[in-house]
Order: sequence, then C-alpha cells, then structure tokens
Amino acid sequence: MIRFLNRKQIDDHKWNSVIAASRYETIYPHTWYLDACADRWFAMVMNDYECVMPVVFRNKFGLRYTYQPIYCQQLGVFSEQRVDTEITRMFLHKMQRKFKMGDYALNEGNIIGEEKGLNVTDSHNYTLPISEDYDQIFKNYSENCRRNVKKAFRENLEFSDEVNLEELISLKKMNEKVQRSPKHYAYVRLLFERLAEMDRVRIFGARTDSHLLAAAVYGYSEKRAVFLLSASSDMGKKKRAMFMVMDAFIQMHAGSGYTLDFEGSDIASIARFFRGFGAKPQVYQRISFNNRTNNLVKRIKSA
Repeated sequence: MIRFLNRKQIDDHKWNSVIAASRYETIYPHTWYLDACADRWFAMVMNDYECVMPVVFRNKFGLRYTYQPIYCQQLGVFSEQRVDTEITRMFLHKMQRKFKMGDYALNEGNIIGEEKGLNVTDSHNYTLPISEDYDQIFKNYSENCRRNVKKAFRENLEFSDEVNLEELISLKKMNEKVQRSPKHYAYVRLLFERLAEMDRVRIFGARTDSHLLAAAVYGYSEKRAVFLLSASSDMGKKKRAMFMVMDAFIQMHAGSGYTLDFEGSDIASIARFFRGFGAKPQVYQRISFNNRTNNLVKRIKSA
C-alpha cells in the first residue's frame, strides 16, 4: 500500500535511512535537502518505508502541480532493495491521479521506458567513483584534460578552500550569459546557507593575485559529493582555472569512497569536460504529464 504523508507526518530517521541505504543514494531526496530547496513537498511511502518517493509541488490558480526544483536533479523511488519497473510505475500513476499536471525527474534506478499518459525523456548524468588513490584516477583522465590541468598549474594559479558564498555569487552574476533575477540569487544564497549550517556544502576556487577566477560548490550526501554550481570568469576560462579546481577536489577526496557526481549534462561541451576526468554517463529519465488542456494550464505556464 502506498500512502501520502505530509511533511509533519514523515519519520525523518526512517526516511533518510532508506535513502542512505539505496544503491542510488544522492543528496536531493534527503529530508534536510528537500527542506532547504523546496517550499512544499510531501512523501509517498510504501508499507513501513519499504519504498519512498518525495514529491515537490505548488499551487497556482487553484491547481496543484508537481515540479522539479533547481539544484535538485533527481528524485524518484528509493529503497534498500532493488526498485523494479512495476513499483516505479505504481508510484508514478498514483502521483498522476493526485495531480493534474506535473514535471518530475526520476533517479538512475527508475528506468521505465515509454509509459501511457506520461511523456518520458532521457537525460544524462556523469559520475566518477573516487575510492582509488589520486595517481590511479589521474591516469584515467583524458590526454586533453591532463594537458589543461598542467596548463592551469603553469599559470601559477592558487587553489583556495576558503571561498565564501558572496564571492561565488558575485562571480556568477558577473559572468552569466543569461542574467538571472534577484529572486534566483536569493534562492541560491538561502539554499547554500542552509546546507552550510549542516556542514553539507563546501566551496572551492582558483585565484591569481587574490582575484577569484573560478569557483565550484560541492554538496555532500552520505555517499556522493555533488558538483552543484560553478562559475568562471573569462580569464579563468583562458587559464583553465576550473580544471585546477576539479583536479584539486579529486586529490583532496581520493580514497574517500565518495562518488563524484557531476550533475549532468546533455550539453556537449560540458559533457566533454566531465568525461575528461574519467566520469561515465548515467541515464536518468524525466517524466511530464498534463491531464488538462484548458486556459488554466496556459495561465500557470505563463505566470
């Protein structure tokens, strides 16, 4: 039996224990991360937390719908055991009956293929186990990646593990190709402040003459370090500063048992950067559904 639980009804210990024991454990479905990145979410729970699935939602114009928050790449069904396709479908169809429309990203263990009533698209994530020693991981870098890492060091860049959040946001704002709203940056600031309070996030960067050229935010779950956000100036790109940041991060965490989760991407140039460090692609699926085709839906999409 699958139950719907509101946030106050969820047993955090049981929930997070299931997430932590899952083969596909990551930062996003833990209660503490969802509380930080979403205003409202509820739980779908099978039996006594045998399988769990978080659902983030909003209400607009009297219509409740699901959505995928930014900096929350994958959710889906999690369990200590393998989640087969039929269980995933059961959860999705029960969610679909509760909501008239929605957008939802499953995790790597929830591959369902085509499904009636759902629009299913494939996306790619990139992951790199960093349980081996650094020398072995470095050997698996592409030739181009090794060359760029060495170039960064020849540029006399300084790696920094003391980058503050305001520095990162300022660098991001100044180098965005598409300008974001103040509301977006307020969300970013609040999310990472909350994670920092729980010691779940760190920011690393590369400097020259005290100027920050590149920086990256990594979020930590039980088994993964997730590359949540990055920023680089034009000079940083020229000096290959982000190659230094990523390589230094891998050196620091080599042998830790973590999996470095690059969080995407389907953009060719970004995927090439991730593959250069030896990361392998992982398919995950995103589903959407729309049981209404009236003016209300058009108003929500344009709001």
